[in-house]
Amino acid sequence: MKKIARILLIIVLITTIGVSGFKLCEISCQYTNEAKVKNKMMQYHPQMPETPEDGGWAEKSSGAAAGILLGNTEDTSSPQPDKKYVNQSIIDMQSNINKEVVGWITIPDTRIDYPIVAAEDNDYYLRRDIYGNSANAGSIFMDYRCASDFSDFNSIIYGHNMKNRSMFGDLREFADSNFFNEHPTGMLFAEEGTYVLKIFAFMVVRDDDFTIYDPAANPDALFRYVEKHNRNYRAPDTSRNIITLSTCAYDYNGARMVLLASLIPAEEMPPL
Repeated sequence: MKKIARILLIIVLITTIGVSGFKLCEISCQYTNEAKVKNKMMQYHPQMPETPEDGGWAEKSSGAAAGILLGNTEDTSSPQPDKKYVNQSIIDMQSNINKEVVGWITIPDTRIDYPIVAAEDNDYYLRRDIYGNSANAGSIFMDYRCASDFSDFNSIIYGHNMKNRSMFGDLREFADSNFFNEHPTGMLFAEEGTYVLKIFAFMVVRDDDFTIYDPAANPDALFRYVEKHNRNYRAPDTSRNIITLSTCAYDYNGARMVLLASLIPAEEMPPL
């Protein structure tokens, strides 16, 4: 009996080691695949002109990763209110990779530097990369209820909270008040508009929070709610539309981390 018990124990241990090894390999592969896809996308990364004199807010870089400003460029001393940046890189990605690309988001000193896609539901890109291939890391994607041109009051963007901090894993950094205070901005490049993201709040909410996850939320009600329930906060520009970045949290069952920012058209601000 002791011999049989010993054999059974060995079998259990071997099985456990095998399963653990498979899972580690699977995790390693998903990180590797995510990195490969991201590196491939970098050739399309949009860029901002560094100065108003640099091409009159026109094309700065060659190739696909060029930011272009539409409008009269005769006076290059300062950006004009009737101008706006458009991004040829987004158009190129739509043509060459995926017609569902709607933008690109970048937040300094984080790994958040990805194209954004949009589908007809919130499930498709949960486990698919930007090419539509199966991928545990999924994609950064827009809530299907939101307008793809970011014209809703609240544009909601989702991404997985990966353990290696890829995708939206680095949203957790904004839980630290020092990091939050030192990183007030990001960038959003859309097809027909480029925006500075003025970050104003980090929160942990339920996945069914009707105020945060509403593209047509009442602005006054949302701003009051955020001011009351935030974990890190600075006064927002209440005259602007906002963007909400969302990922899983582990504070409680159904918890979500969200980072909220005002959308400021880049032509209204000096380049960062």
